[in-house]
Amino acid sequence: MYSSPADFKSSVKKNTGGYRPTSDRAKESLFNVLNNIIDFDRISCLDLFAGSGSLGFEALSRGAASCDFVEISDKQIKLIEKTAKELKVEQHIRLYCNNAISFLGQNRSFSYDLIFADPPYQFTKYEVLLSKVFDINFGIFVLEHPADCELLYDTNRFDVISRTVGTTGFKIFSSKDE
Repeated sequence: MYSSPADFKSSVKKNTGGYRPTSDRAKESLFNVLNNIIDFDRISCLDLFAGSGSLGFEALSRGAASCDFVEISDKQIKLIEKTAKELKVEQHIRLYCNNAISFLGQNRSFSYDLIFADPPYQFTKYEVLLSKVFDINFGIFVLEHPADCELLYDTNRFDVISRTVGTTGFKIFSSKDE
C-alpha cells in the first residue's frame, strides 16, 4: 500500500525546501509518546503550518488513512505535492494553501483524529491558535513550540502531556473523558 517508513524518511528529509522541519530527535521522541496513546491505523490527520510535511508524512507512514496539509507558502505546497507523488500517497492527502488560523476558522465542521501544529519560530499567536483548534472536533492535538514558551489553556477540558527535546517543546492535548 504505502512505501516503507524508511522511504518516507529519506524523501521528506531531502525535500525540506529550506524550511526548518522538526528535528529527527524531536520527531522520534514525539512519535514514541504518540505510539502509546493512539493507533495510527486508518486515522485522519491535519498538519498545520506543514512546511515540508514531515509530521503528516510520518503519520501516513505509520498507517494513517489520510492527511490534510495546510501551508501558506505555495512553494512548500508544491514540495509536499512532489513528495506525496514520490511516496505514492497523493490519493491520501489534501493540500490547502492557506493561513493555518484562517483555515481553522473556515472549517470548524472538519473532524480529525490527530492534529499537528508546528508554527514557525517567529509565531506569537499561540492563544489564538489554541482557541481555533479547540473549536473543532479532534482526538489528539500536538503543538510544537519553543521550549521556553508559556501557554495558557483549560486544564479542565484536556489531558496534557508535555515534552521537551532540546529547544523544542511539545504539548499533546486529548479531551478528558466525560
